[in-house]
Amino acid sequence: MPDIHITVRDRIAQADGDPEIVCGNSDYTAVFDFDAEWDAFRVKTVRAVWQDLVTRQFFHADTLFTGNTVLLPPVWRTCQVLIGVYAGDIRTTTAARVPCAGCITDSEPHHDDPDDALYRQLLEYLRKIAVTGRPGKALMLAVNVPVSCVPECIGEPS
Repeated sequence: MPDIHITVRDRIAQADGDPEIVCGNSDYTAVFDFDAEWDAFRVKTVRAVWQDLVTRQFFHADTLFTGNTVLLPPVWRTCQVLIGVYAGDIRTTTAARVPCAGCITDSEPHHDDPDDALYRQLLEYLRKIAVTGRPGKALMLAVNVPVSCVPECIGEPS
């Protein structure tokens, strides 16, 4: 998992070194080095902001986290992502700028709905799995999570 190290001093966020995110990937982690001002906030929110260079639309994703590390959302068709933190009522940072390199899937929209036939096939597949009495297994397959990570409360024994 690639780490993006970000130092926060006096509410100024700055990426350390020369990080680069390759668009389309979901395994980048922001590792923050907060100054003492942030010690009072157990729960924080990271905000990632980027502009789709094709549509010119801006997007953002917020993720709650504790500690100093958080998984960053995947981004597409952009040359940079802005990463900042906010917490409490209210404490914010500036945005750390992290350059992005295009990926092979940037040429096609990443969020198109499947065509109707494929969508019906996927729903039928999940329905068949769910009727076996193992809805946790259906959920696990739908989101590609290892069985060991699916809690008992959704039907999969640990």
